[in-house]
Amino acid sequence: MTYAIVVRGEAIYAGLVVPRVRPSFKVSNSDLIEFLKDRLRDRAGEQRRSDHPMYTVYVPDPAGNFNAVVCFEYPAPGAAPVGDVLVKVPKGVYARFVPNGDYHDPVEDVWAQVDDATASAEITRAYREEVEIWHGPESVELFISILV
Repeated sequence: MTYAIVVRGEAIYAGLVVPRVRPSFKVSNSDLIEFLKDRLRDRAGEQRRSDHPMYTVYVPDPAGNFNAVVCFEYPAPGAAPVGDVLVKVPKGVYARFVPNGDYHDPVEDVWAQVDDATASAEITRAYREEVEIWHGPESVELFISILV
């Protein structure tokens, strides 16, 4: 298990939402998430598809559920497509996970590392916004909000 403690600045995301999910590799690899990624890629145009990573942002709600927002990052709310769900993720401290090769699937790899780090008490999850960054089909980073 390899991770780094990092500070991520505030960011604005806009995209399509899947309500009431539990953050995990099963959600990230689900047919519904893949469908939403394809929809965003289709409407984004060639430049955004090739030059910009895609995100899945897990956002907690007051009832303790999470909503997954499949999205792109934008410089300001006004730059986002009309009708998309907007998410503003505040500056925070995160554990950054990247695949280490323990699993064939890079998404399962990073989520398994999170489970191991949490179970061994190396990190304490804050259960605030958590961010997956897709740089390509085989390249993913996972940022888990932590308590410090």
